[in-house]
Amino acid sequence: MSYSVFARIKDLSQHNLDSIQALAHSMDMCVVDKGLYQTIQWSDNDTAITIEFHLDGRFHRIVQEVWKDVDEVFDRQQILDDFDFQGK
Repeated sequence: MSYSVFARIKDLSQHNLDSIQALAHSMDMCVVDKGLYQTIQWSDNDTAITIEFHLDGRFHRIVQEVWKDVDEVFDRQQILDDFDFQGK
């Protein structure tokens, strides 16, 4: 498995939708929902990541990350628990 471009981004919260789009230009992008937040999914053969942004493009949170080759799905709470972060 090759690492996705997201593995090279140190702190997603320091980026907005436009800068993440530029960094992840090699991945497929899909707008999943646009309600209170914009929910965007990027995917390639190995990885899928779903991120919510405020309507003005500011980062809100990672919703889910999928490692396709090992069938691992990480939702927001698992990510926070694994890295011992406090939820916002």
